[in-house]
Amino acid sequence: MNSQVNTFKDLIDEPDRRFKEFFNFHTDVKINPSFSIAKYIRSGRELIRMGNIYFSEHDYLQAFVLYSRFAVLYSQTLKTHPEYPTCNKSDIAEINKQLTTIAFPRAEKLKIYIKEIFQNEANEHWKILDEQKNKKIIEDQEDEKLKNSILNNTELNELDELNKPVIDRTLKPKEKVSNFRPVFLPGDTMTKFLEIAYANTQRNIETCGILAGRLNQNKFTLTHCIIPKQKGTSDTCSTEHEHELCESIDSNNLITLGWIHTHPSQTAFLSSIDLHTHYGYQLMIPEAIAIVCAPSYNQNGIFILNPSGLQEISECSKDGFHPHTKNPELFEECDHVTLDNNLRIKIIDLRMVTSRSY
Repeated sequence: MNSQVNTFKDLIDEPDRRFKEFFNFHTDVKINPSFSIAKYIRSGRELIRMGNIYFSEHDYLQAFVLYSRFAVLYSQTLKTHPEYPTCNKSDIAEINKQLTTIAFPRAEKLKIYIKEIFQNEANEHWKILDEQKNKKIIEDQEDEKLKNSILNNTELNELDELNKPVIDRTLKPKEKVSNFRPVFLPGDTMTKFLEIAYANTQRNIETCGILAGRLNQNKFTLTHCIIPKQKGTSDTCSTEHEHELCESIDSNNLITLGWIHTHPSQTAFLSSIDLHTHYGYQLMIPEAIAIVCAPSYNQNGIFILNPSGLQEISECSKDGFHPHTKNPELFEECDHVTLDNNLRIKIIDLRMVTSRSY
């Protein structure tokens, strides 16, 4: 099974409970009202896109997680979003079609497959426990015989030696294993983005872009940086014409992997607004990254919300700049991102595209 999916191995001897906990954990996605309905629609398309990729690669565990998450989120949870009543009818029709033709039927089939895996693992676990139990009985019997033999020969010193614990000093601490799928980032990403943002930077105005790429063999490769139409100030940046961004991502068959923005006159960090913005991305794809470029300080940071950050932001409904926990920080440098100088980023600047009416 894929090590990057929590399969609740600690419940291996309770296969039914294990599956229930596994399902509930991976489908528990809360709606963030500050994350627009259009972004949820876009994320839904990407969930199905990733699920289909995993399904075609026969990674049925990951496929089940994504299809199930889509099914619960878009048949139930999304309806609680305050913008849902105003949602485009064609988008709702598309969601319903994906639910009935892809998500529901495939999730049901894969559910049977995964429950069989959990049951087989439980059977194997019980078999090993029985073997260990029988082995222990035999060993205890042998130890008793040996002890009686030693006592009969009054070799008590040897008995003491036998009772001493054996310490294997060759053992080393286990290395930290990341549960995130790896993300490969083109080495020229920050340089090219800063070139695009230069004019705004000179005026002390932030610039932002959306990072997108592809999934293959359980690895993400970032391929595109899309610059949407936007409004910026010295410390904020907001996107406009969301439909154009969605069209660009869909037409290039991409998956949103995070975002990038400048801090023209500040250092590289995530502000309170940035924390809330990134929460929406990471909620949909845990590996989503936030890149902050601070040209005045020659700094670039590649960040992700840590567990404390995800928890605190999920419980915060405040807007604008406001205080959050600083010690410890709610974000950290990514350790699942590899900067690859053999890759090249493609920039799509939608600011140069004439908007159409919708």
